[in-house]
Amino acid sequence: MQRWQQQKAAMTREAILQASVKILVEKGYTGLTTVQITNAAEVSRGALHHHFANRSELMRSLIDHILHRRLQTFLSEYVSKLERSDPSAFIGVAAKAHWESLLTDEYTAFLELTMAARTDKEVADLLIPATLNFDQQWMIEMHRALPQWEGKSEAIELANDFASALHVGLLINRPFMGQQVRRQAVRNKLVEVIMAIYKGTE
Repeated sequence: MQRWQQQKAAMTREAILQASVKILVEKGYTGLTTVQITNAAEVSRGALHHHFANRSELMRSLIDHILHRRLQTFLSEYVSKLERSDPSAFIGVAAKAHWESLLTDEYTAFLELTMAARTDKEVADLLIPATLNFDQQWMIEMHRALPQWEGKSEAIELANDFASALHVGLLINRPFMGQQVRRQAVRNKLVEVIMAIYKGTE
């Protein structure tokens, strides 16, 4: 019975976090209210406060959930794609997996929180340190997932930062860059640049 209660509690907590992500995607940060969350998660107000005593605790857990889900998505997609590809194409595979990790609901929710943090100090105080800490964990996982970069710490960090900057810019400008061929050309150039960074020629 105790184990079932623990599982049920974990499921309820997950439902609340997933519902919060969905609200951020569909309604933005201003739509992330207690009423919207309880309705979307199909839980009572009491259940919500049982798992998250206050809004700050919910936001802290939500940010952690969003960041780590994206990391999980990247790693699982990278490993899956690499198993079906030529091992020498690892840079292209990683770049594609990185791009696709930005197309998730979790990353859309992250962007919503990023915009909110510009004018909401409470969100900024939670989001910025959490993201800085996450960036360190992300790089640790990149070293593990991409052993080809062993001994190239500065290079892999540069490649990661360059990919992030370009992909986020491409994502934001996607509605204004309507032709798929233009967007693909940018992504192809990214792979070329990262390959040059890997070879030490950039």
